Amino acid sequence: PLVRVEPVQASSGPLAVGGHGVVRPRAEVVVGAELAGRVVGVSPNLVSGGRFARDEVLVRLDPEPVAAALAQAEADAASARAALALAEQTVRRTEDLIAQGFLSRQALDERIASRDQAKAGLARAEALVRQRRLDLARTEVRAPFDGRVLVERVDVGDTVQPGRELARIHDARELEVAVSLGDREMAQVGDAWATQDAAKASRRAAQLHVEHGGTTYRWDAHIDRVEAALDSATRTFHVVVRVLDATARGEPVGPGDAAAPPPLLVGMFARVDIQGRDPGPHLRLPREALRDGDVVWALDANSAIRILPVRVLRDGDRHVAVMADGLAPGDRVVTSALQVVTHGMPVRATGAEPAAATR
Repeated sequence: PLVRVEPVQASSGPLAVGGHGVVRPRAEVVVGAELAGRVVGVSPNLVSGGRFARDEVLVRLDPEPVAAALAQAEADAASARAALALAEQTVRRTEDLIAQGFLSRQALDERIASRDQAKAGLARAEALVRQRRLDLARTEVRAPFDGRVLVERVDVGDTVQPGRELARIHDARELEVAVSLGDREMAQVGDAWATQDAAKASRRAAQLHVEHGGTTYRWDAHIDRVEAALDSATRTFHVVVRVLDATARGEPVGPGDAAAPPPLLVGMFARVDIQGRDPGPHLRLPREALRDGDVVWALDANSAIRILPVRVLRDGDRHVAVMADGLAPGDRVVTSALQVVTHGMPVRATGAEPAAATR
């Protein structure tokens, strides 16, 4: 039979472990009011896709009702201080009268109890003042970080209640992608779990690639962590890769129109390449040459098939990296299909020149 063959190539260096995933924010927050009120101001940046800075006022509620309640609480606190001052003065006078023999000890006990009640009343009034001041600060809903707006659901004039969702935002500085890796890929990555406790400089390097307008753009990243559980359906590990500078625009890779590189956006579909460990010298084969059971059909110098088992290091879309005894660079492997294959079966080869006989 006529078969199509390709030569085996020598390779070395670290193997890249690949995967795909969707860009997601590390921190996504629902913005809501902590008290009821009427919206009197909304930041112009609080629109879908808008950017905002840390501590920026996103939503402002009407402060007048809270300010009036604060003024009343401060007046009550002043009254409580005056009552406490009078109670303390009464205790001192009672002690003097007891020393002169004009009053009994019971009268002093009653004055002391009144003073303690005044102290409690003042503490209660001061606590209410702190609560009203806190409520006044909460009339301004501020951004907890530098970020972007995913969804906006509020406008000037709305009356909001505590807990109502006003917007959904995310931290624009920290974006990540979760990729699914099997046992074989995780073995090539190495100890990915150790990166969670290691310094940032020692974490396993990675890159994100996104297609946009016919051009591929790249962002540098690193392995941040491995999620706690395996996927029960696919039995794969979820490795989370975090972008080093999520605010930077992508770096173009290869030809294409790179006049306006895009920023990295939540929801983009990305290819992730993780730098794996260096297995030493190995072989590189076309993906079609790998058969079920991790074997290849190699040809000897007489164009007879040899069925050889291989150890797959990396299974890519177009090529696989393997190690195998009895297979050397320059050997020919079959990439076409055959219905029946036996060891030593002669074939006619097309697609590559016969390798020089070495065995």
